[in-house]
Amino acid sequence: MVYIKTLTFTALFFLSYTSTSSASDQCKHITLAGHPDLPPVSWGDFQQTLGAATDLTTGILNSLGIQTTSDYRGGVNRVIRNLQSGRIALNPAMVKTPELAENVRFIEPAIYTQKYVVLVKKGRSENLNSWNDLKGLVGVTPKGLSFGEKFDYFASNNLRIIRTYHARQGILMLNVGRVDYAIYPDTQSDLFISLMNLEQRFEKAKVDIASFELHIGVSKNTPCELPLEKISEELRKSHKSGQSAHTINDSLYKWMEYSLKVSPISYR
Repeated sequence: MVYIKTLTFTALFFLSYTSTSSASDQCKHITLAGHPDLPPVSWGDFQQTLGAATDLTTGILNSLGIQTTSDYRGGVNRVIRNLQSGRIALNPAMVKTPELAENVRFIEPAIYTQKYVVLVKKGRSENLNSWNDLKGLVGVTPKGLSFGEKFDYFASNNLRIIRTYHARQGILMLNVGRVDYAIYPDTQSDLFISLMNLEQRFEKAKVDIASFELHIGVSKNTPCELPLEKISEELRKSHKSGQSAHTINDSLYKWMEYSLKVSPISYR
Protein backbone atom coordinates (compact mmCIF):
# COMPACT_ATOMS: atom_id res chain seq x y z
CA MET A 1 0.00 0.00 0.00
CA VAL A 2 2.82 2.40 0.90
CA TYR A 3 4.51 1.55 -2.38
CA ILE A 4 1.36 2.38 -4.38
CA LYS A 5 0.91 5.73 -2.59
CA THR A 6 4.55 6.61 -3.18
CA LEU A 7 4.29 5.66 -6.86
CA THR A 8 1.11 7.69 -7.27
CA PHE A 9 2.69 10.76 -5.63
CA THR A 10 5.79 10.41 -7.78
CA ALA A 11 3.68 10.15 -10.95
CA LEU A 12 1.62 13.22 -10.02
CA PHE A 13 4.77 15.20 -9.23
CA PHE A 14 6.31 14.19 -12.56
CA LEU A 15 3.20 15.16 -14.52
CA SER A 16 2.98 18.49 -12.68
CA TYR A 17 6.65 19.25 -13.28
CA THR A 18 6.44 18.27 -16.97
CA SER A 19 3.38 20.47 -17.51
CA THR A 20 4.99 23.47 -15.79
CA SER A 21 8.28 22.95 -17.58
CA SER A 22 6.76 22.66 -21.06
CA ALA A 23 4.52 25.71 -20.49
CA SER A 24 7.55 27.85 -19.76
CA ASP A 25 9.77 26.56 -22.60
CA GLN A 26 11.18 29.39 -24.69
CA CYS A 27 10.24 29.37 -28.38
CA LYS A 28 13.00 28.37 -30.78
CA HIS A 29 10.89 28.68 -33.91
CA ILE A 30 7.52 30.32 -34.56
CA THR A 31 5.07 30.85 -37.42
CA LEU A 32 3.69 34.33 -38.06
CA ALA A 33 1.01 35.70 -40.35
CA GLY A 34 -0.57 39.13 -40.74
CA HIS A 35 -2.90 41.42 -42.65
CA PRO A 36 -2.87 40.42 -46.34
CA ASP A 37 -3.50 43.86 -47.84
CA LEU A 38 -2.08 46.70 -45.77
CA PRO A 39 1.07 47.79 -47.64
CA PRO A 40 3.71 48.87 -46.88
CA VAL A 41 3.19 47.67 -43.29
CA SER A 42 1.80 44.21 -44.11
CA TRP A 43 0.73 42.34 -47.21
CA GLY A 44 0.60 38.81 -48.57
CA ASP A 45 1.67 37.15 -51.81
CA PHE A 46 -0.61 34.14 -51.21
CA GLN A 47 2.35 32.20 -49.79
CA GLN A 48 3.67 34.35 -46.96
CA THR A 49 3.15 37.63 -45.09
CA LEU A 50 5.50 40.38 -46.21
CA GLY A 51 5.92 44.05 -45.34
CA ALA A 52 7.74 46.37 -42.95
CA ALA A 53 6.18 44.88 -39.81
CA THR A 54 7.19 41.34 -40.80
CA ASP A 55 10.73 42.45 -41.70
CA LEU A 56 11.20 44.37 -38.47
CA THR A 57 9.70 41.66 -36.25
CA THR A 58 11.65 38.88 -37.95
CA GLY A 59 14.89 40.82 -37.55
CA ILE A 60 14.27 41.31 -33.83
CA LEU A 61 13.36 37.65 -33.24
CA ASN A 62 16.35 36.39 -35.21
CA SER A 63 18.66 38.61 -33.13
CA LEU A 64 17.21 36.89 -30.04
CA GLY A 65 17.90 33.43 -31.48
CA ILE A 66 14.32 32.70 -32.57
CA GLN A 67 13.72 31.48 -36.11
CA THR A 68 10.56 32.45 -37.98
CA THR A 69 8.37 31.12 -40.76
CA SER A 70 6.16 33.68 -42.46
CA ASP A 71 2.85 32.22 -43.60
CA TYR A 72 -0.21 33.45 -45.50
CA ARG A 73 -3.56 32.74 -43.82
CA GLY A 74 -5.99 34.68 -46.02
CA GLY A 75 -8.21 37.55 -44.86
CA VAL A 76 -7.65 39.58 -41.72
CA ASN A 77 -10.46 37.91 -39.76
CA ARG A 78 -9.05 34.46 -40.49
CA VAL A 79 -5.59 35.62 -39.43
CA ILE A 80 -7.00 36.84 -36.11
CA ARG A 81 -8.84 33.54 -35.50
CA ASN A 82 -5.62 31.63 -36.19
CA LEU A 83 -3.77 33.85 -33.72
CA GLN A 84 -6.40 33.50 -31.01
CA SER A 85 -6.38 29.72 -31.27
CA GLY A 86 -2.59 29.46 -31.32
CA ARG A 87 -2.34 28.04 -34.85
CA ILE A 88 0.03 30.93 -35.49
CA ALA A 89 2.16 32.45 -32.74
CA LEU A 90 2.39 36.06 -33.86
CA ASN A 91 0.78 38.80 -35.94
CA PRO A 92 3.36 41.52 -36.67
CA ALA A 93 0.88 44.42 -36.99
CA MET A 94 -2.64 44.54 -35.59
CA VAL A 95 -5.00 46.87 -33.75
CA LYS A 96 -5.11 46.37 -29.98
CA THR A 97 -8.63 45.86 -28.59
CA PRO A 98 -9.99 44.71 -25.20
CA GLU A 99 -11.82 41.83 -26.90
CA LEU A 100 -8.64 40.40 -28.40
CA ALA A 101 -6.67 40.81 -25.16
CA GLU A 102 -8.29 37.66 -23.77
CA ASN A 103 -6.23 35.51 -26.14
CA VAL A 104 -3.53 37.89 -27.38
CA ARG A 105 -0.65 39.69 -25.68
CA PHE A 106 0.21 43.06 -27.26
CA ILE A 107 3.81 44.25 -27.22
CA GLU A 108 4.57 47.86 -26.39
CA PRO A 109 5.47 50.21 -27.96
CA ALA A 110 3.36 50.14 -31.12
CA ILE A 111 5.29 48.90 -34.13
CA TYR A 112 3.69 51.53 -36.41
CA THR A 113 0.88 54.12 -36.27
CA GLN A 114 -1.87 54.04 -38.86
CA LYS A 115 -3.78 57.20 -39.78
CA TYR A 116 -6.86 57.09 -42.03
CA VAL A 117 -7.59 59.85 -44.55
CA VAL A 118 -10.44 60.83 -46.86
CA LEU A 119 -9.46 61.12 -50.51
CA VAL A 120 -11.49 63.16 -52.98
CA LYS A 121 -10.95 64.48 -56.48
CA LYS A 122 -9.04 67.73 -56.81
CA GLY A 123 -11.15 70.74 -55.83
CA ARG A 124 -13.77 68.70 -53.96
CA SER A 125 -12.44 68.94 -50.39
CA GLU A 126 -13.42 72.52 -49.49
CA ASN A 127 -16.69 71.64 -47.76
CA LEU A 128 -15.54 68.37 -46.18
CA ASN A 129 -14.37 69.01 -42.64
CA SER A 130 -16.26 66.55 -40.42
CA TRP A 131 -18.04 63.19 -40.46
CA ASN A 132 -21.36 64.95 -40.93
CA ASP A 133 -20.14 66.45 -44.19
CA LEU A 134 -19.92 62.93 -45.65
CA LYS A 135 -23.68 62.38 -45.29
CA GLY A 136 -25.44 62.04 -48.63
CA LEU A 137 -22.22 61.06 -50.40
CA VAL A 138 -21.05 57.62 -51.51
CA GLY A 139 -17.75 56.41 -50.12
CA VAL A 140 -15.49 53.42 -50.63
CA THR A 141 -12.87 51.65 -48.52
CA PRO A 142 -11.00 48.33 -48.67
CA LYS A 143 -12.59 45.32 -47.04
CA GLY A 144 -11.15 44.31 -43.67
CA LEU A 145 -10.29 47.78 -42.33
CA SER A 146 -11.69 48.91 -38.97
CA PHE A 147 -12.01 52.58 -38.07
CA GLY A 148 -12.93 52.24 -34.42
CA GLU A 149 -16.25 51.86 -32.66
CA LYS A 150 -17.24 55.55 -32.87
CA PHE A 151 -16.79 55.99 -36.60
CA ASP A 152 -18.08 52.49 -37.42
CA TYR A 153 -21.27 53.24 -35.45
CA PHE A 154 -21.68 56.64 -37.12
CA ALA A 155 -21.06 55.16 -40.57
CA SER A 156 -23.53 52.30 -40.09
CA ASN A 157 -26.28 54.78 -39.21
CA ASN A 158 -25.47 57.72 -41.48
CA LEU A 159 -23.15 56.85 -44.37
CA ARG A 160 -23.11 54.72 -47.49
CA ILE A 161 -19.68 53.13 -47.81
CA ILE A 162 -18.84 50.39 -50.33
CA ARG A 163 -16.27 47.77 -49.30
CA THR A 164 -13.97 46.48 -52.06
CA TYR A 165 -12.16 43.15 -52.15
CA HIS A 166 -9.01 44.58 -53.79
CA ALA A 167 -7.49 47.51 -51.87
CA ARG A 168 -6.63 49.62 -54.91
CA GLN A 169 -10.03 49.25 -56.51
CA GLY A 170 -11.52 52.10 -54.46
CA ILE A 171 -9.08 54.62 -55.90
CA LEU A 172 -10.03 53.53 -59.41
CA MET A 173 -13.72 53.93 -58.53
CA LEU A 174 -13.03 57.42 -57.22
CA ASN A 175 -11.05 58.30 -60.32
CA VAL A 176 -13.92 57.45 -62.69
CA GLY A 177 -16.57 59.09 -60.49
CA ARG A 178 -18.39 55.99 -59.22
CA VAL A 179 -17.93 57.24 -55.63
CA ASP A 180 -17.48 60.66 -54.02
CA TYR A 181 -14.70 59.83 -51.58
CA ALA A 182 -12.40 57.01 -50.47
CA ILE A 183 -11.06 56.17 -47.01
CA TYR A 184 -7.52 54.76 -46.87
CA PRO A 185 -4.55 54.46 -44.55
CA ASP A 186 -2.46 57.58 -45.21
CA THR A 187 0.77 55.91 -46.36
CA GLN A 188 -1.13 53.31 -48.37
CA SER A 189 -3.09 55.95 -50.27
CA ASP A 190 0.10 57.77 -51.25
CA LEU A 191 1.60 54.49 -52.40
CA PHE A 192 -1.35 53.47 -54.56
CA ILE A 193 -1.74 56.91 -56.13
CA SER A 194 1.96 57.03 -57.01
CA LEU A 195 1.90 53.51 -58.41
CA MET A 196 -1.07 54.36 -60.65
CA ASN A 197 0.41 57.71 -61.77
CA LEU A 198 -2.62 59.60 -60.41
CA GLU A 199 -0.79 62.16 -58.24
CA GLN A 200 -2.55 65.16 -59.79
CA ARG A 201 -6.07 63.71 -59.57
CA PHE A 202 -6.74 63.65 -55.83
CA GLU A 203 -6.42 65.58 -52.58
CA LYS A 204 -7.00 64.80 -48.90
CA ALA A 205 -9.97 66.31 -47.11
CA LYS A 206 -9.69 67.66 -43.55
CA VAL A 207 -12.04 65.00 -42.19
CA ASP A 208 -10.37 63.22 -39.25
CA ILE A 209 -11.51 59.58 -39.49
CA ALA A 210 -9.27 57.77 -37.02
CA SER A 211 -5.71 57.01 -36.04
CA PHE A 212 -4.62 53.63 -34.69
CA GLU A 213 -1.49 52.19 -33.24
CA LEU A 214 -0.54 48.83 -34.72
CA HIS A 215 1.03 46.36 -32.30
CA ILE A 216 2.83 43.07 -32.48
CA GLY A 217 0.28 40.54 -31.23
CA VAL A 218 1.41 37.28 -29.60
CA SER A 219 -0.97 34.37 -29.03
CA LYS A 220 -1.53 33.22 -25.45
CA ASN A 221 -2.32 29.72 -26.72
CA THR A 222 1.04 28.64 -28.15
CA PRO A 223 2.99 25.79 -26.51
CA CYS A 224 6.07 27.96 -25.93
CA GLU A 225 6.90 31.41 -24.58
CA LEU A 226 8.38 34.40 -26.38
CA PRO A 227 10.66 36.87 -24.53
CA LEU A 228 8.18 39.76 -24.68
CA GLU A 229 10.26 42.18 -22.60
CA LYS A 230 13.32 41.65 -24.79
CA ILE A 231 11.26 42.10 -27.95
CA SER A 232 9.83 45.33 -26.50
CA GLU A 233 13.32 46.58 -25.66
CA GLU A 234 14.62 45.84 -29.17
CA LEU A 235 11.57 47.52 -30.72
CA ARG A 236 12.23 50.69 -28.72
CA LYS A 237 15.84 50.67 -29.89
CA SER A 238 14.66 50.27 -33.48
CA HIS A 239 12.33 53.27 -33.22
CA LYS A 240 15.01 55.42 -31.57
CA SER A 241 17.71 54.55 -34.09
CA GLY A 242 15.46 55.19 -37.10
CA GLN A 243 15.55 51.55 -38.20
CA SER A 244 11.75 51.32 -38.11
CA ALA A 245 11.36 54.25 -40.50
CA HIS A 246 14.12 52.88 -42.75
CA THR A 247 12.36 49.50 -42.86
CA ILE A 248 9.03 50.98 -43.93
CA ASN A 249 10.74 52.98 -46.70
CA ASP A 250 12.36 49.80 -47.98
CA SER A 251 9.01 48.06 -47.82
CA LEU A 252 7.42 50.72 -50.02
CA TYR A 253 9.76 49.84 -52.88
CA LYS A 254 9.44 46.09 -52.29
CA TRP A 255 5.66 46.30 -52.48
CA MET A 256 5.73 48.46 -55.61
CA GLU A 257 8.04 45.95 -57.29
CA TYR A 258 5.79 43.05 -56.30
CA SER A 259 2.63 44.88 -57.33
CA LEU A 260 3.98 45.70 -60.79
CA LYS A 261 4.79 42.02 -61.36
CA VAL A 262 1.51 40.61 -60.07
CA SER A 263 -1.40 43.02 -60.27
CA PRO A 264 -4.87 41.66 -59.36
CA ILE A 265 -6.70 44.48 -61.16
CA SER A 266 -6.13 46.69 -64.17
CA TYR A 267 -5.34 50.38 -63.72
CA ARG A 268 -6.87 51.36 -67.05
